[in-house]
Amino acid sequence: MRNYIIFLALLIFYSLNSRAQLQPADQQYTDSLSRIVSGNFRDSLKAEAGFKLTDFWVDHDSSKAVLYLNKARTWSKKYPLLLARSYWYESLIYQGRNYTKAEKLLIHADSLLSKFNTKAIYRLRSMVWHNYGLIQQHKDDLKATLDILINRVLPLSKKAGDKNFLGTEYVSIGTIFTNLGQYEKAAPYLQQGLNALKDTSPDKYYLLINAHLTTAGNYYHLKNYSLTKKHLDLAKTILDKSDHVAIGYPMAIFWLDYYKSTTRYLINTKQYTLALLDADKAIKLAEKLTDNYSLQEVIFEKYRILFKQKNFVLAKKTLLQIIDQPEINTLATNKLKLAEALAEVNYASGNIKEAYNWIKKSKLLNDSLNESKLKEDINALEIKYKNAENQKKIASLNAEKKQNALIIKNNKTTTFLLIAASFFLLIIVILLYFYFRGYKKLAEQRSINYKQKVAELQQKQQLEISRAMLNAEEKERNRVAQDLHDGLGGMLSGLKINLSNWAKHREMQLPDAELQRIVNQLDNSVTELRHIARNMMPQTLLKFGLETALKDLAESAMSNHMHIDFQALNIPKHIALEEQIIIYRIVQEILTNTLKHAQASEVVLQCSENKNWFYITVEDNGIGFDALTYKKGLGVENIKNRVAYLKGTFEIDSHPGNGTTINIEIPISYE
Repeated sequence: MRNYIIFLALLIFYSLNSRAQLQPADQQYTDSLSRIVSGNFRDSLKAEAGFKLTDFWVDHDSSKAVLYLNKARTWSKKYPLLLARSYWYESLIYQGRNYTKAEKLLIHADSLLSKFNTKAIYRLRSMVWHNYGLIQQHKDDLKATLDILINRVLPLSKKAGDKNFLGTEYVSIGTIFTNLGQYEKAAPYLQQGLNALKDTSPDKYYLLINAHLTTAGNYYHLKNYSLTKKHLDLAKTILDKSDHVAIGYPMAIFWLDYYKSTTRYLINTKQYTLALLDADKAIKLAEKLTDNYSLQEVIFEKYRILFKQKNFVLAKKTLLQIIDQPEINTLATNKLKLAEALAEVNYASGNIKEAYNWIKKSKLLNDSLNESKLKEDINALEIKYKNAENQKKIASLNAEKKQNALIIKNNKTTTFLLIAASFFLLIIVILLYFYFRGYKKLAEQRSINYKQKVAELQQKQQLEISRAMLNAEEKERNRVAQDLHDGLGGMLSGLKINLSNWAKHREMQLPDAELQRIVNQLDNSVTELRHIARNMMPQTLLKFGLETALKDLAESAMSNHMHIDFQALNIPKHIALEEQIIIYRIVQEILTNTLKHAQASEVVLQCSENKNWFYITVEDNGIGFDALTYKKGLGVENIKNRVAYLKGTFEIDSHPGNGTTINIEIPISYE
C-alpha cells in the first residue's frame, strides 16, 4: 500500500505550509495580492506578490499561474535572487505535467540559488531537489531518488536548520528502503527522523504521527512486534492529543493508517478479537473518506481474522463484499488472491463443490498470468528475431546500394570534369571582379579604421584625464581630511582640554553655565570637524570595506524625516580600492541629492554583485522631477561622469509626483 505514497507526509507538509492558511478566505487572499501587483509599489514587492499568486493558482488554474509568473519575472530582472526563485515557481507549473521541462527548470533554479548562502535559500534548494527526486520516483527510478535525497536534500536540510523539514526527509528515505524490502537499512533513517521531529509543535503533529506509523510498519516486517507495538502506542498518544488541534488537514487519514497497522499487528500476534475491533474501525474511516483501496484492503484483513476464528460463514460473506469491486479487480494478482481465499473458505466450511469451482478459477487465473508472461517472453524473442532478419535485409540492400552508387559515380565523374573546366574560367573572372571590388572596400575600411583609432586615442586620453582628476581629487580630499583631523581637530581638542584645566585652577568671573556653553561649542566644533573629515575620506571604507562603509553612509544620511532601507547582497571584500572609492562617491552623491531635493520619507538603497558586475538601485517616494529636463546643478552629471569613467551604465526614471528610481551597472575587478 505504501509503494505509491512514499512522499505523502512531505507533500502534506509542503501543502500545509504553503496553502493551508488560504482555505478559509482564498478570495480575500488573492484580492490582497492582486492589489499589490496592480498598485504603485516597488518592483521587488510586486514580484513577491506575483510569486505567491503563481503558487496559489498552480493547483487551481494553470493559465493564471503562468500569467502571474511572467509578470513577476519581469519585475525580478533587477534582483538576482528573485529571478532565481522565479524558476522554482515555474517548475511547480510543470511538476505533474511535463517531467522533462520540470527537471530542466529545477536544475536551472538550483544553479542560480547556489550563489546565495542563507538558511531560507538552503531550505528552498532542499525543496528543489526533493521535487527533482519525486520526478525520479514517478519514473520508477528509486535508486536515483535515494541518491538525491541522501546526497542532495539531507545536506541542504541540515544547513537550513528546519528540524521538521529534516525529520520528514529522513522518514521519506526510510520509507523507500522499507518498500524495497531493505528493512535493516530503513531503521536508522526512521530513527533519525523521529529524533528530529520529537519536539515538533502541535500543528505539525501529523509529521510525527506518520513517522511513528512508518517505523512501526518497518519493525512489523522485521517481525520485531514489541517495537512495532511501542511505536503504534506512541502514534496513538499523539493522535489523541491532535484531535482538537487545527492543522488544516483531516486527521482521519492518519487514524485510518493507524487502525490498518494495528489490525495487521494484532493478527500476527494472534489477538483476533482486538484485531476484529480495529478492522471495523478502519472500515468505518475508509467509508467516511471514500478510500476504496484501503476499504477493500481492510476487508480482506477482516476475512483473515474471521477465518482464523473459524467463523467461515461470516468470513465468506466478508469476501463476497469486495469480489465485484473494480479497485481489487484492477490487477490479476488481486483476483487470483481473492479466488484462492474463496476456495480456502468454502473448503473449510465443507462446501467442496464451490471450493472446487474457485480452485479451477484460481488455476485459470494463474495459468492466464503465466501465459501472459509466456506471451510477453515469446513476443520479446520474436521481436529480437525480426530485428535480426531486418538487419540482414538492410545489410544486403546497403551492399546493392553501394554498387549502384559506384556505377553512377563513375558516370558522373566525366560529366563533372567537363562542367568543372567550364566553370573554372567563370570563377577566375568572378574572382578578379571581387578582388578589385574588395580592394576598393579595403581602402574605405582603412580610412574608417584610422578615424576609429583617432577617436579611441581621444577617448583614452579623456579617460586618462578623468583618472588623473579623480585621483587628484581623492588625494586632495584625503590630505585635507588628514589635516583637518590631525591639525585643526587636534588644536580644538587641545584648546578644550587647556580651557577646562585653566578653569579648574583659577577663579573665573564668568558663570559656570557660560563656561560650560563654551566647552560645548568646542565639542560641537570638534564633532562637526570630524564629520567633515569622514565625508571627505571615510575611514570605515579603508578599514572595514565597501559594504560596511555604505551601511554607515546610509545610517548617517537618515533623519527624522527620511528613512533609508539599505539592502546588501553578495558584496565581495576584494573589489579594487579605486573602484570601491568611486562606488562610494556615487552612492554618496545620490543620497546627498535625495536628501537635498527629493523630499522623500522612504528610500531603498540596494547594492549587489553578480558575475563581476556591481549593481546599484536607489528608489524613493519623493516629489520626483522631469528626467529629460533636469538641471545639471542637481549633481546627476557628476554621477554620470564617475559611472562613465568605470565604463558602466546609468539609468534614471523619474516623473513629478512619482518618486525617482536610479539603476547603475558597473563592471568591477578584484585585487
